[in-house]
Amino acid sequence: MLTDSRIHPRVETDFEVKVGIPGDNSGARIVSMSVGGIAILGNHQLEDILKLDKADANGVLEHIVSFSMPGGELSEICRLVHVRRLSQENYEFGLKFIDLNPQDTVIIADYVDRHRRG
Repeated sequence: MLTDSRIHPRVETDFEVKVGIPGDNSGARIVSMSVGGIAILGNHQLEDILKLDKADANGVLEHIVSFSMPGGELSEICRLVHVRRLSQENYEFGLKFIDLNPQDTVIIADYVDRHRRG
């Protein structure tokens, strides 16, 4: 049996997300979220965007993701941590938040807490 070894609780969501600058319009959606990061459902266009963004000096790919959620408009720097192909056209992308500011941390934590309780 697999156990979930996540540090932060995660909840399902459905928010439109834009990745990169000025932001792609591929119809990608945030399908789950925690204070630690997000899972995005997207297509091969988003995969191309994520692979083509510039890597830092260590070869790590970081991306700006922008989305609206109850509590505010957020724009965060994220690191791609996994890609899972779901079908010929659909992918799930796991992104880890890098240096969330305290205000955005509270917005996300409040949202997760409210939705965990039902």
